[in-house]
Amino acid sequence: MNDELSTPILLLSPLAVLGAGLMLALVLGFTLQRFQVPKLYGAVIAGLLLGASGAGMIDRPLLTQFQELLNGAAALVLFEVGRKMDLAWLLRSGRQGKSLLLATLTRGAAATLVLAAFGLPWGGAIFIGSILIAVNPVILASMVADENASGPGTFATANMVGLSNLVALLALGLTLAWTRSHGADAAGSFGAELIGQGGKLLLGALFAVFSYGAYALATRLCKVPATMRPGVLLAALLIDLGLCSVTASSALLSLLLMGVLLRNAEKRDNVFQAQLKTAQDIGYVLLFLMSAAMVDIHELLQGWVVLAAIAVFAARIAATRLALWPASAWNARKKHAMALSMCSLVSFGGLVVDNTLNAYTGLDQHSSMLMSALLALNVLLAPGLTWLGLRLAGETYRGGSQ
Repeated sequence: MNDELSTPILLLSPLAVLGAGLMLALVLGFTLQRFQVPKLYGAVIAGLLLGASGAGMIDRPLLTQFQELLNGAAALVLFEVGRKMDLAWLLRSGRQGKSLLLATLTRGAAATLVLAAFGLPWGGAIFIGSILIAVNPVILASMVADENASGPGTFATANMVGLSNLVALLALGLTLAWTRSHGADAAGSFGAELIGQGGKLLLGALFAVFSYGAYALATRLCKVPATMRPGVLLAALLIDLGLCSVTASSALLSLLLMGVLLRNAEKRDNVFQAQLKTAQDIGYVLLFLMSAAMVDIHELLQGWVVLAAIAVFAARIAATRLALWPASAWNARKKHAMALSMCSLVSFGGLVVDNTLNAYTGLDQHSSMLMSALLALNVLLAPGLTWLGLRLAGETYRGGSQ
């Protein structure tokens, strides 16, 4: 046989490895779903088998080659998060909207206090706590889609995801500016760093307005049929993401705003969910496969690390549940369910989006170890807890379960 077609050469192809990982994740996911296990765990198993905890075939250098593909998947996910945010409801809902905002803030504060209690420096604890404000959009969106969940609790949780990511992004801008201006490798003042972070946010918002305007203008001038508008929208999303990528501006804010504008400014009936659903579902699996591949189970074997990670998870859930107490629109069972459904967390790369694979290196060794353990525990526990929360709320309708 020709040496160029030998099996080892094929296995070394980055595209073949990523394709094999995606296929394995999908096959395992659909198999698990038949036994009422969340489909996202197929990506968890595939990532653990092929990534840092297993064969090591999917690693950072390989994923770096597909950065733009992964960013495109993230764009679809974040756009959908923004599209679920109902600004009118958040503003007029009274105690409900305030409870969601309070839950967002107390979740980060509780995580910060627990991290400090385990001996992390206050700087590292506050920095990580600002990241832990956010709820992971991939996990919740995937669980909602798989279980066909809908209802008041699911609606509020979907709004919480977008709200938490926006608040986390603003908090991260402050803490990142402080860390970079006061760290060992500080290169500028806090004011200069803060202006730089604010500029990235502003530029991301401007790109969102520009890209949405291009979409609205193109579809109206050419009278694009409703069934073809998703294609024009996808082009606008790619333009938005590309502009953010080359200028290092805030892609997360920009993509979220694209979804918010479509939900709250677009008056025409949309058919985007049906047209983009398959691409979004594949995006969920691909992004979570990447997350699972980066997990090293050995990082959880150190006693203090896993205890601290579990304590942070528990504190975030408890803080969310406590903050929901004043709201009168949901009963106690739904509040328990919502607190569980919002247990997942994101990484620094998840908030930066256009730099997904590069973790921030300004943390001390213990803080970095704990953040890695948190992300590992998130991959293992958060899908199941989110799924349990949706079931507890009684708002899932797949296979007749409610």
